[in-house]
Amino acid sequence: MRLIHTADLHLGMQPERQQPWSEMREKEIWETFVRLIDECNRLSADLLLIAGDLFHRQPLVRELREVNYQFSRLEKTKVVLIAGNHDYIGSRSNYTDFAWAESVTMLTGEQMQTVCFEEPYVSVTGFSYCTRDISEARLQNVRAKGDRLSILLAHGGDAKDVPIDFKRLSLAGFDYVALGHIHKPCRLGDAMYYAGSPEPLDKNETGEHGYVLVDMEMSFDGTKKTSAAFVPFAKRKYVDLTVTVTPEDTNGSILERAKQQIQAEGEENLFRIILMGSREEHLVADIGALAKLGYVTEVQDETLPEYDFEQIRAENHDNLIGMYIDRLQAMEPQDEVTKKALYYGLKALLD
Repeated sequence: MRLIHTADLHLGMQPERQQPWSEMREKEIWETFVRLIDECNRLSADLLLIAGDLFHRQPLVRELREVNYQFSRLEKTKVVLIAGNHDYIGSRSNYTDFAWAESVTMLTGEQMQTVCFEEPYVSVTGFSYCTRDISEARLQNVRAKGDRLSILLAHGGDAKDVPIDFKRLSLAGFDYVALGHIHKPCRLGDAMYYAGSPEPLDKNETGEHGYVLVDMEMSFDGTKKTSAAFVPFAKRKYVDLTVTVTPEDTNGSILERAKQQIQAEGEENLFRIILMGSREEHLVADIGALAKLGYVTEVQDETLPEYDFEQIRAENHDNLIGMYIDRLQAMEPQDEVTKKALYYGLKALLD
């Protein structure tokens, strides 16, 4: 049996609202969902598991109909999904009485429930959020039951959203645990994964995003085997791009180096440019020019000015500036914190 595990698609979300490409990213999140349906068909997946937060908020009927149409295109794949803390099933939720396609099962109850399939011979256990937050550790005593392949579908893992004891959960007997809520993919064991969001949704969600491809089998003697692997699938990724600056650099050379690094990483990606190193004392980084190099979400200038401490001390030996240099240079150890204190403090005094 083959399944695709995804979560946290957050359909309807518009990341980076202050940026000119924000609407493009909203469309790409939907497009990646459509590509995921195509991927199920391409791989002849038996199951598509969606571990919560299919939508970024309470879904509209027209959005549910669009998603349901995509599910109807599945040639073989059955779908099991739950609601998460963002698209929880409130009293007025359109999830409540929505008529899903025949291949779709939504576990809508707030208590644990199980759906069993004959083909493939598997059971999926889980529950949906019916409130925004759930602080109760509802997975504490859950256990796999029955002789078929068993899967747990769950959303949460922090203090206010279903706290999870992962070690205890790994002993609950499930052949695979499909988790949602954490947007970065994370492997917690051979058969326990956070799939992460298929598309990155925030500049802090760096690295690859995609889905988890799981193969499960059960032999005639009842022996079960599960193998799972993360598959990169996102159209773009957020990249923290470190540009090293030296005292010999000018704004032109810094700009050119940043441009080359962006091309090397892939111009389709979204970048946070971080300037590091030391610069000529009077150079002021051209943040505006760097921000126009492409999909640049932020520019951080972490460079330190290349001060001539001996000359500055000689010129200020009888005042606070000279005293400050003497005191900081005498401190032990001369680590990165002390170095930064010397630079930033001197800058403040000189200014």
